[in-house]
Amino acid sequence: MIAPKPLDQLLATDALGPLQAAIVSTLATLNPGVTVVAHPGKVDISELVNKTVVKAPGLGIGFSKIKTGQQAEGHFWLAIEWVAYVVAEAKVVGNRRIEKEAVGLAIGGRVLEILADLQTSLWGRTGVLPPETTPPAELKPLFTIKDQSQGVAYYTVTWTQIMADQGASVFPEHVGRYNEETGLIDYEEGRMINELGPWIPAVEEADDA
Repeated sequence: MIAPKPLDQLLATDALGPLQAAIVSTLATLNPGVTVVAHPGKVDISELVNKTVVKAPGLGIGFSKIKTGQQAEGHFWLAIEWVAYVVAEAKVVGNRRIEKEAVGLAIGGRVLEILADLQTSLWGRTGVLPPETTPPAELKPLFTIKDQSQGVAYYTVTWTQIMADQGASVFPEHVGRYNEETGLIDYEEGRMINELGPWIPAVEEADDA
């Protein structure tokens, strides 16, 4: 049974928001000079035209879809389809003009490099698995404003990542201690054994009486 949970508890136990924040923080740390912000997910055409997704050069981190499934012991998992919006403008680097497309590809390629690192791509969070390889992470063009007065190129990097062990297990979480003298596992309270009973293979012994 799922018990009622008020909004303050929902916010306190939410795992998605902190994971998104961790991705933003990690990418910002590893890419100085690139603005990295959280984004709601789907981009509106007005954001592209008005250049309000994120300040260029920048990354807006959101998601396009979240799927769920049940684990055998009662927990559930979330498969999050993340999307990083790459916003690029032409930039002068070392007295040389770098076109917006080159800037966008460099930033997008850097995100792919980070996703390929099995340690960094966990974002410092527990219960997060490395990015899925089927489908693999992908960089592709999204939208280009050709007007030179605008001069902005947009790309997306997409990847799927699983958060496992969400929710509560159906198994009791009681901890017993091995008794060397008796060779048995002792529990602090008898009720713990009763609660574990349905999950323990056992053979009923005949009554000697």
